[in-house]
Amino acid sequence: MNVMILAAGEGTRLRPFTLEKPKPAIPFLGAPLICYSLSLLEGMKVHNLVVNTYHLPEKIKDLLGDIKPLCDKLIISDEADGLLGSGGGIHNAKQSLIGRGDFVVMNGDEVILPHQHKILAEMLSFHKWHKGIATLMTMKHPDVGGKFGGAWLGDDSKIQCFSKKDPGAPATRGLHFLGVMILSDRVFKYFNESVVDENILYETLTKAMANSEEVHAFEVNAEWFETGNPTDFMEASEKCVHSLNNTPVQKRSFWQEHLLQTVRIHSTGETLIENESSLKEALKSSINKWKSE
Repeated sequence: MNVMILAAGEGTRLRPFTLEKPKPAIPFLGAPLICYSLSLLEGMKVHNLVVNTYHLPEKIKDLLGDIKPLCDKLIISDEADGLLGSGGGIHNAKQSLIGRGDFVVMNGDEVILPHQHKILAEMLSFHKWHKGIATLMTMKHPDVGGKFGGAWLGDDSKIQCFSKKDPGAPATRGLHFLGVMILSDRVFKYFNESVVDENILYETLTKAMANSEEVHAFEVNAEWFETGNPTDFMEASEKCVHSLNNTPVQKRSFWQEHLLQTVRIHSTGETLIENESSLKEALKSSINKWKSE
């Protein structure tokens, strides 16, 4: 399986913190955000791991060297001439992604804590069964159609459209896209002829669906945390610290253990956004306690 992690964004909503570090390198509970994406690859054989860069590219490269991703080959897809968006970034990395039938694309700045083991492997089985051009990891969220756009479905798993608001029938329910997808190699038929800034959902996959290609939603049970701005980042950090410190070890759920394992493996003990708050010392002591458990 080839995998691409989208890591080229500028993280403008997290400034001034992203002036120092690219968003995928920002520590969440001490572990760089990109490590939460990598943790979903558990149990999967990764051949090419492609990571696109634009903002502070050398720091992304240094980070990947430090965390030693488990893959046969690490490939940096440089977008130094300008950001290409989610679709353009994938198109630009075509030669490193094709050849195995399907490949995985993940955002490099999501905190997804699944409720079950090897969720991405199960998603791949779902994708191969349905034989669609794409399968998107999704979940229920009350803010779909308001704060967040959504993938809108009918009565089955097939996505009808992508929209910021409820589009009405035949799409009867909206799900939140978590930034993880499995794409068939044939998706490259639907990109623009040249590599340009392009949105994978609203342009590429919408074009494919108009040509009768199927895009499916793989609905999961997971904890997902918004980390796009300092306020939400701090709130997510506080919720996780409170949850872990107030749940007895023997009663921890799978998502809590998944979070702890990511912290234990990847935490440097560093805090960044938390340095601006009273959470800093509590978080540092908590990280040290979790790593020694």
